[in-house]
Amino acid sequence: MSEAGELTGRIILITGAGGSLGSMAAKACAAAGARIVLLDKAVNRLEQVHDDIVAAGHPQPALYPLDLTGATEADYGELAQILTDNFGNLHGLLHSAAELGVLGPLADVNADDWERLLRINLTAAHGLTRAMLPLLMQANDASVVLTGDSSARQGRAYWGAYGVAKIALEGMARMWAEELEGMGRVRVNVLIPGPVNSALRRKSHPGELAAENPPPETLAERYVYLLGPASRGVNGQILEN
Repeated sequence: MSEAGELTGRIILITGAGGSLGSMAAKACAAAGARIVLLDKAVNRLEQVHDDIVAAGHPQPALYPLDLTGATEADYGELAQILTDNFGNLHGLLHSAAELGVLGPLADVNADDWERLLRINLTAAHGLTRAMLPLLMQANDASVVLTGDSSARQGRAYWGAYGVAKIALEGMARMWAEELEGMGRVRVNVLIPGPVNSALRRKSHPGELAAENPPPETLAERYVYLLGPASRGVNGQILEN
């Protein structure tokens, strides 16, 4: 079990912070003492997570509404500057934002949907990591965690642009990990949640009984571990729950 104070003094940015996994991870990390920066396109969901964290007596999080669909290098740079001005460094970056789209044959994926889903599920993870790298390096002990998908990563039929993005995400994570390993300041890993009762899982596997899957909270300790100092030395790993 993660301990209170395990992440005290650490600043952690979480994308998709209004979603099932992102909000759970934000609450878990806040409970462990971290100051969280919540990023999502849905302001109402950000505000709810913010209020839940404050009501629980944990450090007040910062809110940053941003739609990754249209986010540009300039947008990521602006966020990096704001974090620099307010915090000076960044200890953790959790990429939890995801959009499934409509599953079906690749032949049915039009160019607009392809571009949109790759931007949300892959391109944003590169752009944000690149923009946040100086802040992560400044922390001297930072962790980047990308979120995989136990089904989409297998490269099977009908997973569309989302599946392609999740496969590429793992390759990109390994590249980041190897490129940064020699500096010893930033580690990069992929966490594959497995079948949990999340909104995305319910959409991608409509035939499952949601109650049969464990709640997202069962992953709380994994997120706190990977985003905290306890995971020093763990780098370039694809970790399945």
